[in-house]
Amino acid sequence: MAEKSAKKQTTINLIASLVSFGINLAINFFLTPYLIRALGTESYGFIGLANNFVQYAGIITSALNVMAGRFISVAYHKGDKDQASRLFSSVMVANFMLAGVLLVCTVVFTAVLDQVLHIPAALVGSVKITFAVTFLTFIVSVITAVFTTAAFVKNRVDINSVRDILANCIKVAVLLGLFLLLPAKLYYLAVATLISGIFLLLANISLRKKLLPDLTIRISDFRFPLVKMILASGIWMSLAQLSNILLSGVDLLICNLTLGASLMGILSLAKTIPHCLANLIASMGGVFTPHFTILYVKNDRQELAAEVNRSARIMSFLLTVPIAGFMIFGTQFYTLWQPTKTAEEIRLLQTLSVLNCVVYLFSVHTQCMTMLNSVCNKMKLPVLVSIGTGVVSTVLTVLILRFGNLGDNGVYVIAGMSSALISLKSAFFVPLYAAHILNVKWWTFLPSILRGWLAFGALSIVFWLIGCFAPIVGWGSFLLVAGGAAILGYGVSLPILFNKKEIRGLLSSVRAKLRRGGK
Repeated sequence: MAEKSAKKQTTINLIASLVSFGINLAINFFLTPYLIRALGTESYGFIGLANNFVQYAGIITSALNVMAGRFISVAYHKGDKDQASRLFSSVMVANFMLAGVLLVCTVVFTAVLDQVLHIPAALVGSVKITFAVTFLTFIVSVITAVFTTAAFVKNRVDINSVRDILANCIKVAVLLGLFLLLPAKLYYLAVATLISGIFLLLANISLRKKLLPDLTIRISDFRFPLVKMILASGIWMSLAQLSNILLSGVDLLICNLTLGASLMGILSLAKTIPHCLANLIASMGGVFTPHFTILYVKNDRQELAAEVNRSARIMSFLLTVPIAGFMIFGTQFYTLWQPTKTAEEIRLLQTLSVLNCVVYLFSVHTQCMTMLNSVCNKMKLPVLVSIGTGVVSTVLTVLILRFGNLGDNGVYVIAGMSSALISLKSAFFVPLYAAHILNVKWWTFLPSILRGWLAFGALSIVFWLIGCFAPIVGWGSFLLVAGGAAILGYGVSLPILFNKKEIRGLLSSVRAKLRRGGK
């Protein structure tokens, strides 16, 4: 069977990524209220905090694994299968070594966890088990990481999305079984995630054999110089991970240490839907990256710039509607989704969610441009800028909480400070640097971003007017209003984001697909 065209495969990858997101969102939609009822908001906050600590550990592993796909892909598409095999084998062995070191470190850290965090006495045992199992899941994912590069090399990210869908289904089945058959425990979600992680490990090993049978994987092919080469570039990915943590991964920890476990639980709940949106934005950026890498290897910079612009507008079109909709209709959503919360708690949840979502109004338009940093292996300056932004964000937040005498209102500072600074970086630095590394005109990517902002402004007005004249009294009316608003929103944003020629091409492609489907 002939290989699919790059653009067609990217479309398939994109659809698979959206389906995976939809399923993950549905899981969170039904699962979160259940966990809140079974465990309480305070306990729920420690689940998010455990995942944040995994991000901290990810600083160590990202140096190797994030750039591994790029180096293996470049060698493979240049036809050097032997080098690609040596790279794969070297990364695999290095990951096993990392996993062993991490296992020892996590055992020690978990033992003293209650001396590091503010944990209610009744929850100490459950929280420790939750952290231990969450860390174990992360160690499994470290071993898994190199095998996921097969889909990247072959531009078959859709297969990874299918694996993620199956893994989520396994996680939900295990979780429901535990809660239905046994007394409710905080660590059940961590256990279910571990089991789904083991499934992903086995599935991705099988996937590597299917997609890259021409690569020979041998422990004897381990080459430290190759690992060192990847680390030399990957160290900037670790620093980028550090900057992400400083900007959005320490908020729950700061909240726990300064405002207590209760407000940490509220903040964790408010981050649930925004976190899903953040994962979708990152996932969609990853969908386009394999094709960007292929164009980069071909040294076709003008086509690469055009593809980045097109991809940015596709992301804006697909995601601006749900982002704007969540920000406008969030109060009604939380009222229905968390019926046990008071009106004051609902307002707090909505405000914190909007503060978390502000950043996506910028990053959704620039995520594809950010991916160019790794594609072109130009990580140094962006990482330094991100670290500077993260340090400023963390220091300002801590200083304001320490000397501002804000009390519980400090949670707004925790949620909003990083969003404001990331937004500024995404608006000004990212598009200009992307143009610089591709050696194209400095304003090349700005029109796409401006179109995205214009679309959000128009959608916000439309959605606000709909909210004024369409009362929402239950889930039925909410789904009806939200669905109608979404359809109208996509109709409004289409001509803003795409010109007439692009719209005609899009409609022609859709009609052709429908005609083929009807035969």
